[in-house]
Amino acid sequence: MTPMSHRGLLMLAALTMPGGAALSAQSNPCALLTNAEAVTHIARGQPTYGETTDVVVVGGGTGSLCEYPFGGQIGVWRAPNAQANLERFLAAWKADKAARHPVAGVGDRAWIMFPVPENEYKDRTAYLVAHVGQQIVTVALFAHDGSADGPMGQVCRGDQSRLTPDEKEDCRKILADASETQESLQPAVVELARLVVERVRAGRGS
Repeated sequence: MTPMSHRGLLMLAALTMPGGAALSAQSNPCALLTNAEAVTHIARGQPTYGETTDVVVVGGGTGSLCEYPFGGQIGVWRAPNAQANLERFLAAWKADKAARHPVAGVGDRAWIMFPVPENEYKDRTAYLVAHVGQQIVTVALFAHDGSADGPMGQVCRGDQSRLTPDEKEDCRKILADASETQESLQPAVVELARLVVERVRAGRGS
């Protein structure tokens, strides 16, 4: 796991916002998904290593974020000032200038963005924002860095004549583990956002 990976980047933005506090009677976005759903929609085939979720309350209590250390984040932002507090969060994350692309069929209206990471240690994120009445739902997934693009991938793309059969099989698996792009995550983010929006409309996570 690289420095500032997965939850680190968005958690840092949350903790730099005024109004951050421990969860008390605020909404709990982690209750919007079951553990099995989180593994399916957020881990997406990657190991979770038994890591547990964290909840952070931001924006004077109007925003609640569920951090999934194995690959994503879900947020619910409530009135008053849901939009303003979300924009402050995006500015703290330095993602407020990223292009916003409309998405149909998610909430009352929605858009998605793919902020360019500041450096190689920052997450490559697909971030969707959906309006649900007076509330705003945010869903983020982080692109998987495949081993095919790492040091072992370079080794496996070299001369394999001296490798044992077991090592060659390992190389086959390594080279098959390609990195995701941020844009390739859009279908997964949209699917997850639709599920979360449905749960928010039904009043779950309160």
